[in-house]
Amino acid sequence: MKLPDYIGEPFEEWCESFRFFDEVNVRFSETDMFGHMNNVTPFIYFEEARIAYLKQLGIEMDGRHTGAIVVVASQQCDYLRQIMLHETLKIGVKTASVGTTSVMLHYLAKNEEAIPCFTGNTVIVKIAKEKGTPANWTKEEKQRLSSLDIS
Repeated sequence: MKLPDYIGEPFEEWCESFRFFDEVNVRFSETDMFGHMNNVTPFIYFEEARIAYLKQLGIEMDGRHTGAIVVVASQQCDYLRQIMLHETLKIGVKTASVGTTSVMLHYLAKNEEAIPCFTGNTVIVKIAKEKGTPANWTKEEKQRLSSLDIS
């Protein structure tokens, strides 16, 4: 299996490095007429898991207190196997890199047998809510995003 470019280490090690998981169940509305999960559904799962992950880290996303919001700049998904209606998936999220205004997150979806089903990455950026210009992550936010002690 050819791995996506964003997975730069052996796949097994990359998979084992995830500490945060969010569980989802594939709903009827997320499938096609054959019962397969629709190809846009992982992006919905990425969003749900990303929000839960950032919330766990104490990262404000809506700018209510900081005046800066977190938005998606780019996303990618790579499918490894079929996923069917009613399957339960665990969506792992981890911080891959932290920049001045951007963060790259990686995702791993595993089925009930812990078999990888799809992977992905997202670049999120922090922007000033009023002006729409880039906003820097604080030192504290960078530390939280870089922490390996997520449970």
